Amino acid sequence: MEKKNESALERVKKELALQTSEMERTEAAQFLGELADWAYANSEAMLIDDEPGADDMDFYQHFDND
Repeated sequence: MEKKNESALERVKKELALQTSEMERTEAAQFLGELADWAYANSEAMLIDDEPGADDMDFYQHFDND
């Protein structure tokens, strides 16, 4: 990872730590869980866009009504 991206990630981590420190433990856990789900979905979406033929698969899935 590039240095500027590492720095951005560290800033986000610090901000999240600050925000969650003001929450109840269960609320913070739920918040971080939803954040993890969001991050995972977005990272997967980034990888799918790089796969050859991904656009073709998306197109044909619209016609798969079986």
